[in-house]
Amino acid sequence: MKISNVSIYQVDLPLHEGSYNWSGGKSVQVFDSTVVRVETDEGLVGHGEVCPLGPVYLPAYAEGARAGLAVLAPQLVGDDPRQLMRLQRKMNQALKGHPYVKSAIDIACWDIVGQAAGLPVCMLLGGRYGDSFPLYRAISQQSPAEMASFVGKYRDEGYRKFQLKVGGDPDTDIARIRCAAAELQEGDVLIADANTGWLMHEAMRVADAVRDVNVYIEQPCLSYEECLSIRRHTNRPFVLDESIDGMSVLLRANRDQAMDVVNIKI
Repeated sequence: MKISNVSIYQVDLPLHEGSYNWSGGKSVQVFDSTVVRVETDEGLVGHGEVCPLGPVYLPAYAEGARAGLAVLAPQLVGDDPRQLMRLQRKMNQALKGHPYVKSAIDIACWDIVGQAAGLPVCMLLGGRYGDSFPLYRAISQQSPAEMASFVGKYRDEGYRKFQLKVGGDPDTDIARIRCAAAELQEGDVLIADANTGWLMHEAMRVADAVRDVNVYIEQPCLSYEECLSIRRHTNRPFVLDESIDGMSVLLRANRDQAMDVVNIKI
């Protein structure tokens, strides 16, 4: 089996609520997605996608993804899409770094591998963990009362996990957390996601103020070391997101017991 063609498509994904707002005044109105279609000489076709959350969330840029894919695509024609490690080495030789670019091709090739094997990809990666997966709903930065009002609305839609976008003024964020927590019902989960927006003293102040609230604290500060200090300061369950950008830091965080949960975008 050989790759016969790689096509690249740009797709705008407008947000149902108009905009998505998080710390530092950052926001997006449209998700700029890139879809990759990998065709083979045996008729199997795989699809992958890369969809950065704007240009300022992580070092990933939608137009950069398409530029990188335009470099990689012709290099892979004629290769076996099932030889995943060989493809990774070839992509690394053609383009240094930029793993987010390569991920779309990797996913498309896994799609082909699953079809060729006649198995769901999850079975090839160790097995099915469960038949369903509970999703959470992010609540963009607004006033404390406005953010709290969305808890019931989203619960009616079937969500039981609610991620508050905080990371601004500490007093306002404390009010946001407390107002939203007052709307929780048994079985609900609340996450306060600062998206790196607090300085250490601000994060400690918020963590101290919500010690009695059933809330997860997510990515309070910019650096891994700052987040680790906050983790050791608070009794609240802890989530890392932006800091976990590779296997080495994931293994380090596990050794350091730096988090209870890792947030991975898929």
